[in-house]
Amino acid sequence: MTTEPEATTAAPPPRMPTCFVIGPIGDRFAPAGSPESEIYENSLQVYEHIIEAACRRFEIEPVRADGIAVAGEITEQIFRHVLEDDIVIADVGGGNANVMYELGLRHATGKLTIQIGEYGQLPFDISSIRTIRFSRSDHGLIEARKELERALEAGLLNGYEPPLPAKILLGLSTKSEEPPPEPSAQDEDGPGIMDNIFQAEQELAAIEADTQKIASAIEAITAITDAASADLERVSQPGTPVQTRMAILAKYGESLNGPSEELADAAEQFAERMEAVNAGITGALDLIALVPHDRRDEEAAEFLEMLIELSESAREHMEALNLFSAVAKGMGGMSRQLRGPGKNMVSAIRHVAKAVAVMHEWEQAARALQERRTGPVSSV
Repeated sequence: MTTEPEATTAAPPPRMPTCFVIGPIGDRFAPAGSPESEIYENSLQVYEHIIEAACRRFEIEPVRADGIAVAGEITEQIFRHVLEDDIVIADVGGGNANVMYELGLRHATGKLTIQIGEYGQLPFDISSIRTIRFSRSDHGLIEARKELERALEAGLLNGYEPPLPAKILLGLSTKSEEPPPEPSAQDEDGPGIMDNIFQAEQELAAIEADTQKIASAIEAITAITDAASADLERVSQPGTPVQTRMAILAKYGESLNGPSEELADAAEQFAERMEAVNAGITGALDLIALVPHDRRDEEAAEFLEMLIELSESAREHMEALNLFSAVAKGMGGMSRQLRGPGKNMVSAIRHVAKAVAVMHEWEQAARALQERRTGPVSSV
């Protein structure tokens, strides 16, 4: 007598989270070069290189409005995705009215919502809500994709904290509803604040590495210019044959190509990183300001000093770049071989100047906190 094995029912595969993408769509059939065609190309770049690439790591298939395959009224389907999907990723760059409306509806659900947007394109109304910012350079798109991966992982593992308006609408507690807890003995030792500024310190170390790259490129350009000074002086001498002048400028331009490209790349990365970490650094400063000066630990003091030193160092690099400013702007007019290096230097100057302005704000805040720690000098 034989017995047949009992039939087993295989467990259904785990349901993958649904993900809807809201953002400007444009029109792929619009004439090339038209605003609608440009919107389509830009939004497709964000979708393919950032959103789809990040979701692929978690085997999530994102869907956007022009990818809905089910027959039916498009508007109703969009609203269902916005309200019912597990995840919504919103490209808020440019503040498209439809995107803002759909984003508002989504926030009211309290479900996982992640915002991304291009630098300089974020609407003021939602600038206080954490948003992954990106530039359209190859490096900027890669960094945004990595940041989106981290946001997805954190949201899937740890849940999602809705923004304040959604908390109020959903009846959830907000920080303003209860007084802050009294500091405990553990708070006095400072581990809480260090947990909050640890990430900021990590990013500061990366920023410092960027400034070192900028400094190295500046040194290389200075060394090349010093070595070529005698030849460059001949260019300005009357009577020097045009062919000789062109040969000198071509040689000088060729030697500047590599260092000037390194300078431009390092400066762009520096500015992008500054934009990305500004909210975190500012938040860390706000946290330190909440701690009475007599309860601050050495790590907080070192963090403030680090900000000041980094700002001073960046200011020195900016002064060095300013020495190249007039020369860089005039390079293109001297010889076509110098146009590339000249553009690279001008680009670097612009990026570093923007970043230095942000770092100056950090420095001012850090110095103000140091003064509060030591106490103002009173006069009688």
